[in-house]
Amino acid sequence: MTMRGDSRMINIKPDFANAHSRANKILVTSNIISDFPYSAIDLVKEQSEIRCRTFKKALEYGVDIFSFGSESAIIFKYNEKSIIFYDDEKPMNHVKFSILHELGHLINGHDFLKKDSITYQKYEIETNYFAAQLLIPEQILREIQKRGTRITHEFLQNYFAVSYQAADKRIATLEKTNFEWWRSRTEREYDDIILLKYKNFLDIICPVRYDYNFEVEYSLQLERNSWY
Repeated sequence: MTMRGDSRMINIKPDFANAHSRANKILVTSNIISDFPYSAIDLVKEQSEIRCRTFKKALEYGVDIFSFGSESAIIFKYNEKSIIFYDDEKPMNHVKFSILHELGHLINGHDFLKKDSITYQKYEIETNYFAAQLLIPEQILREIQKRGTRITHEFLQNYFAVSYQAADKRIATLEKTNFEWWRSRTEREYDDIILLKYKNFLDIICPVRYDYNFEVEYSLQLERNSWY
C-alpha cells in the first residue's frame, strides 16, 4: 500500500519479510546467541559499531535523552558515532527489547533523516518485529507447539527472560499469523538451521515426547520444503 504525498510516493506497508530475514541471519550466524536468554548489549557490539551507554552516561555527553520521548532506549549520533542510550534503572528483561529495537533501525537500513510520521510508524513496526524475532524466534515457538507445549506468558518470561509486555505481543502475533503465507524456500532453509542450532535449548525447555522423533520430523520438513 502506498500513499501519495506532494511529488513522492510513500510506502506505508511494513516490510515484515525483510525484518524477519535479517533477524534470522543473525540468529544463524551470531556467536553471542548460542542459547536463550542472551545479552542484548553484547549482541549490539557483535553486530555493529554502535556503543551502548546508560541514560546516566548521556548526561556526561550533554544529551537530553528525555527530550526525544524515550522511556527505555534511544539511538543517537554523537561525533559521527552511533550510541544506544538505555535506562539501566529498569529491569534488563524490559530494556533489552528496546535496545534490540534500536539496533533494528541500523540492520534494516532505516533512513534516520526521514522525519514524516508515516515513515516513522513503518520503521517502528518493522523494528518491533525484528526485536521480537531475535528475542523469541518464531521457529522455536512453532516447534515448541508441535511438541505439545502451550505457549503462555509465564513460559516465555521464564525461558526467554522477556517482559510481560513482550511476551503478550509475541503470543498475539503468533495467534494471528500464518507462518507459511509469505515464506520463500530460502526462509524455510533458515528455519531448519535455526532449529538445529538451538536443538539443545529446545530439548531442555521442552523435552521431546516419547512419540516425537526430531530427526524424523526434520527429514519430513526437508521433504515438504522440496514441494515448493
